[in-house]
Amino acid sequence: MSRGSDKKKARRRKRQAARDQRWVPDQVLDALTEESTTAAVLEAFDARITERGWVFDEDLSDEESALWFYPPSHAEVPDEDLVNVTTIVLTADDVADIAHVVFVGTADDYQFDFDELFANLELIEAHRLGDPIPGF
Repeated sequence: MSRGSDKKKARRRKRQAARDQRWVPDQVLDALTEESTTAAVLEAFDARITERGWVFDEDLSDEESALWFYPPSHAEVPDEDLVNVTTIVLTADDVADIAHVVFVGTADDYQFDFDELFANLELIEAHRLGDPIPGF
């Protein structure tokens, strides 16, 4: 073989080696894409909800769920099985579509897609202990 051919093959091997170092398996790429999408959804949701006075609950949030509570709704409740503040929960299973709302003084889970949640947020925020649950 000629020197030119050897140099050409060496350049090709170098390009292939560099390409192989950057290659990410499809499963890993899908997982990373999903994680970054989830992170973006959570960041946008957090920004939108906290500007209205909701507080992210670092103590109760974990890798399975993220919780926000609405401080003006806080009340002393007679039963420890009932929540003492209106809470919004996003779970890992449905973080991109469903928000779970638990009203102060209840243990019931009301589910909303994000558009429904933000359309009804004033009603949710206005609810206080003893009030009837708004009709949705």
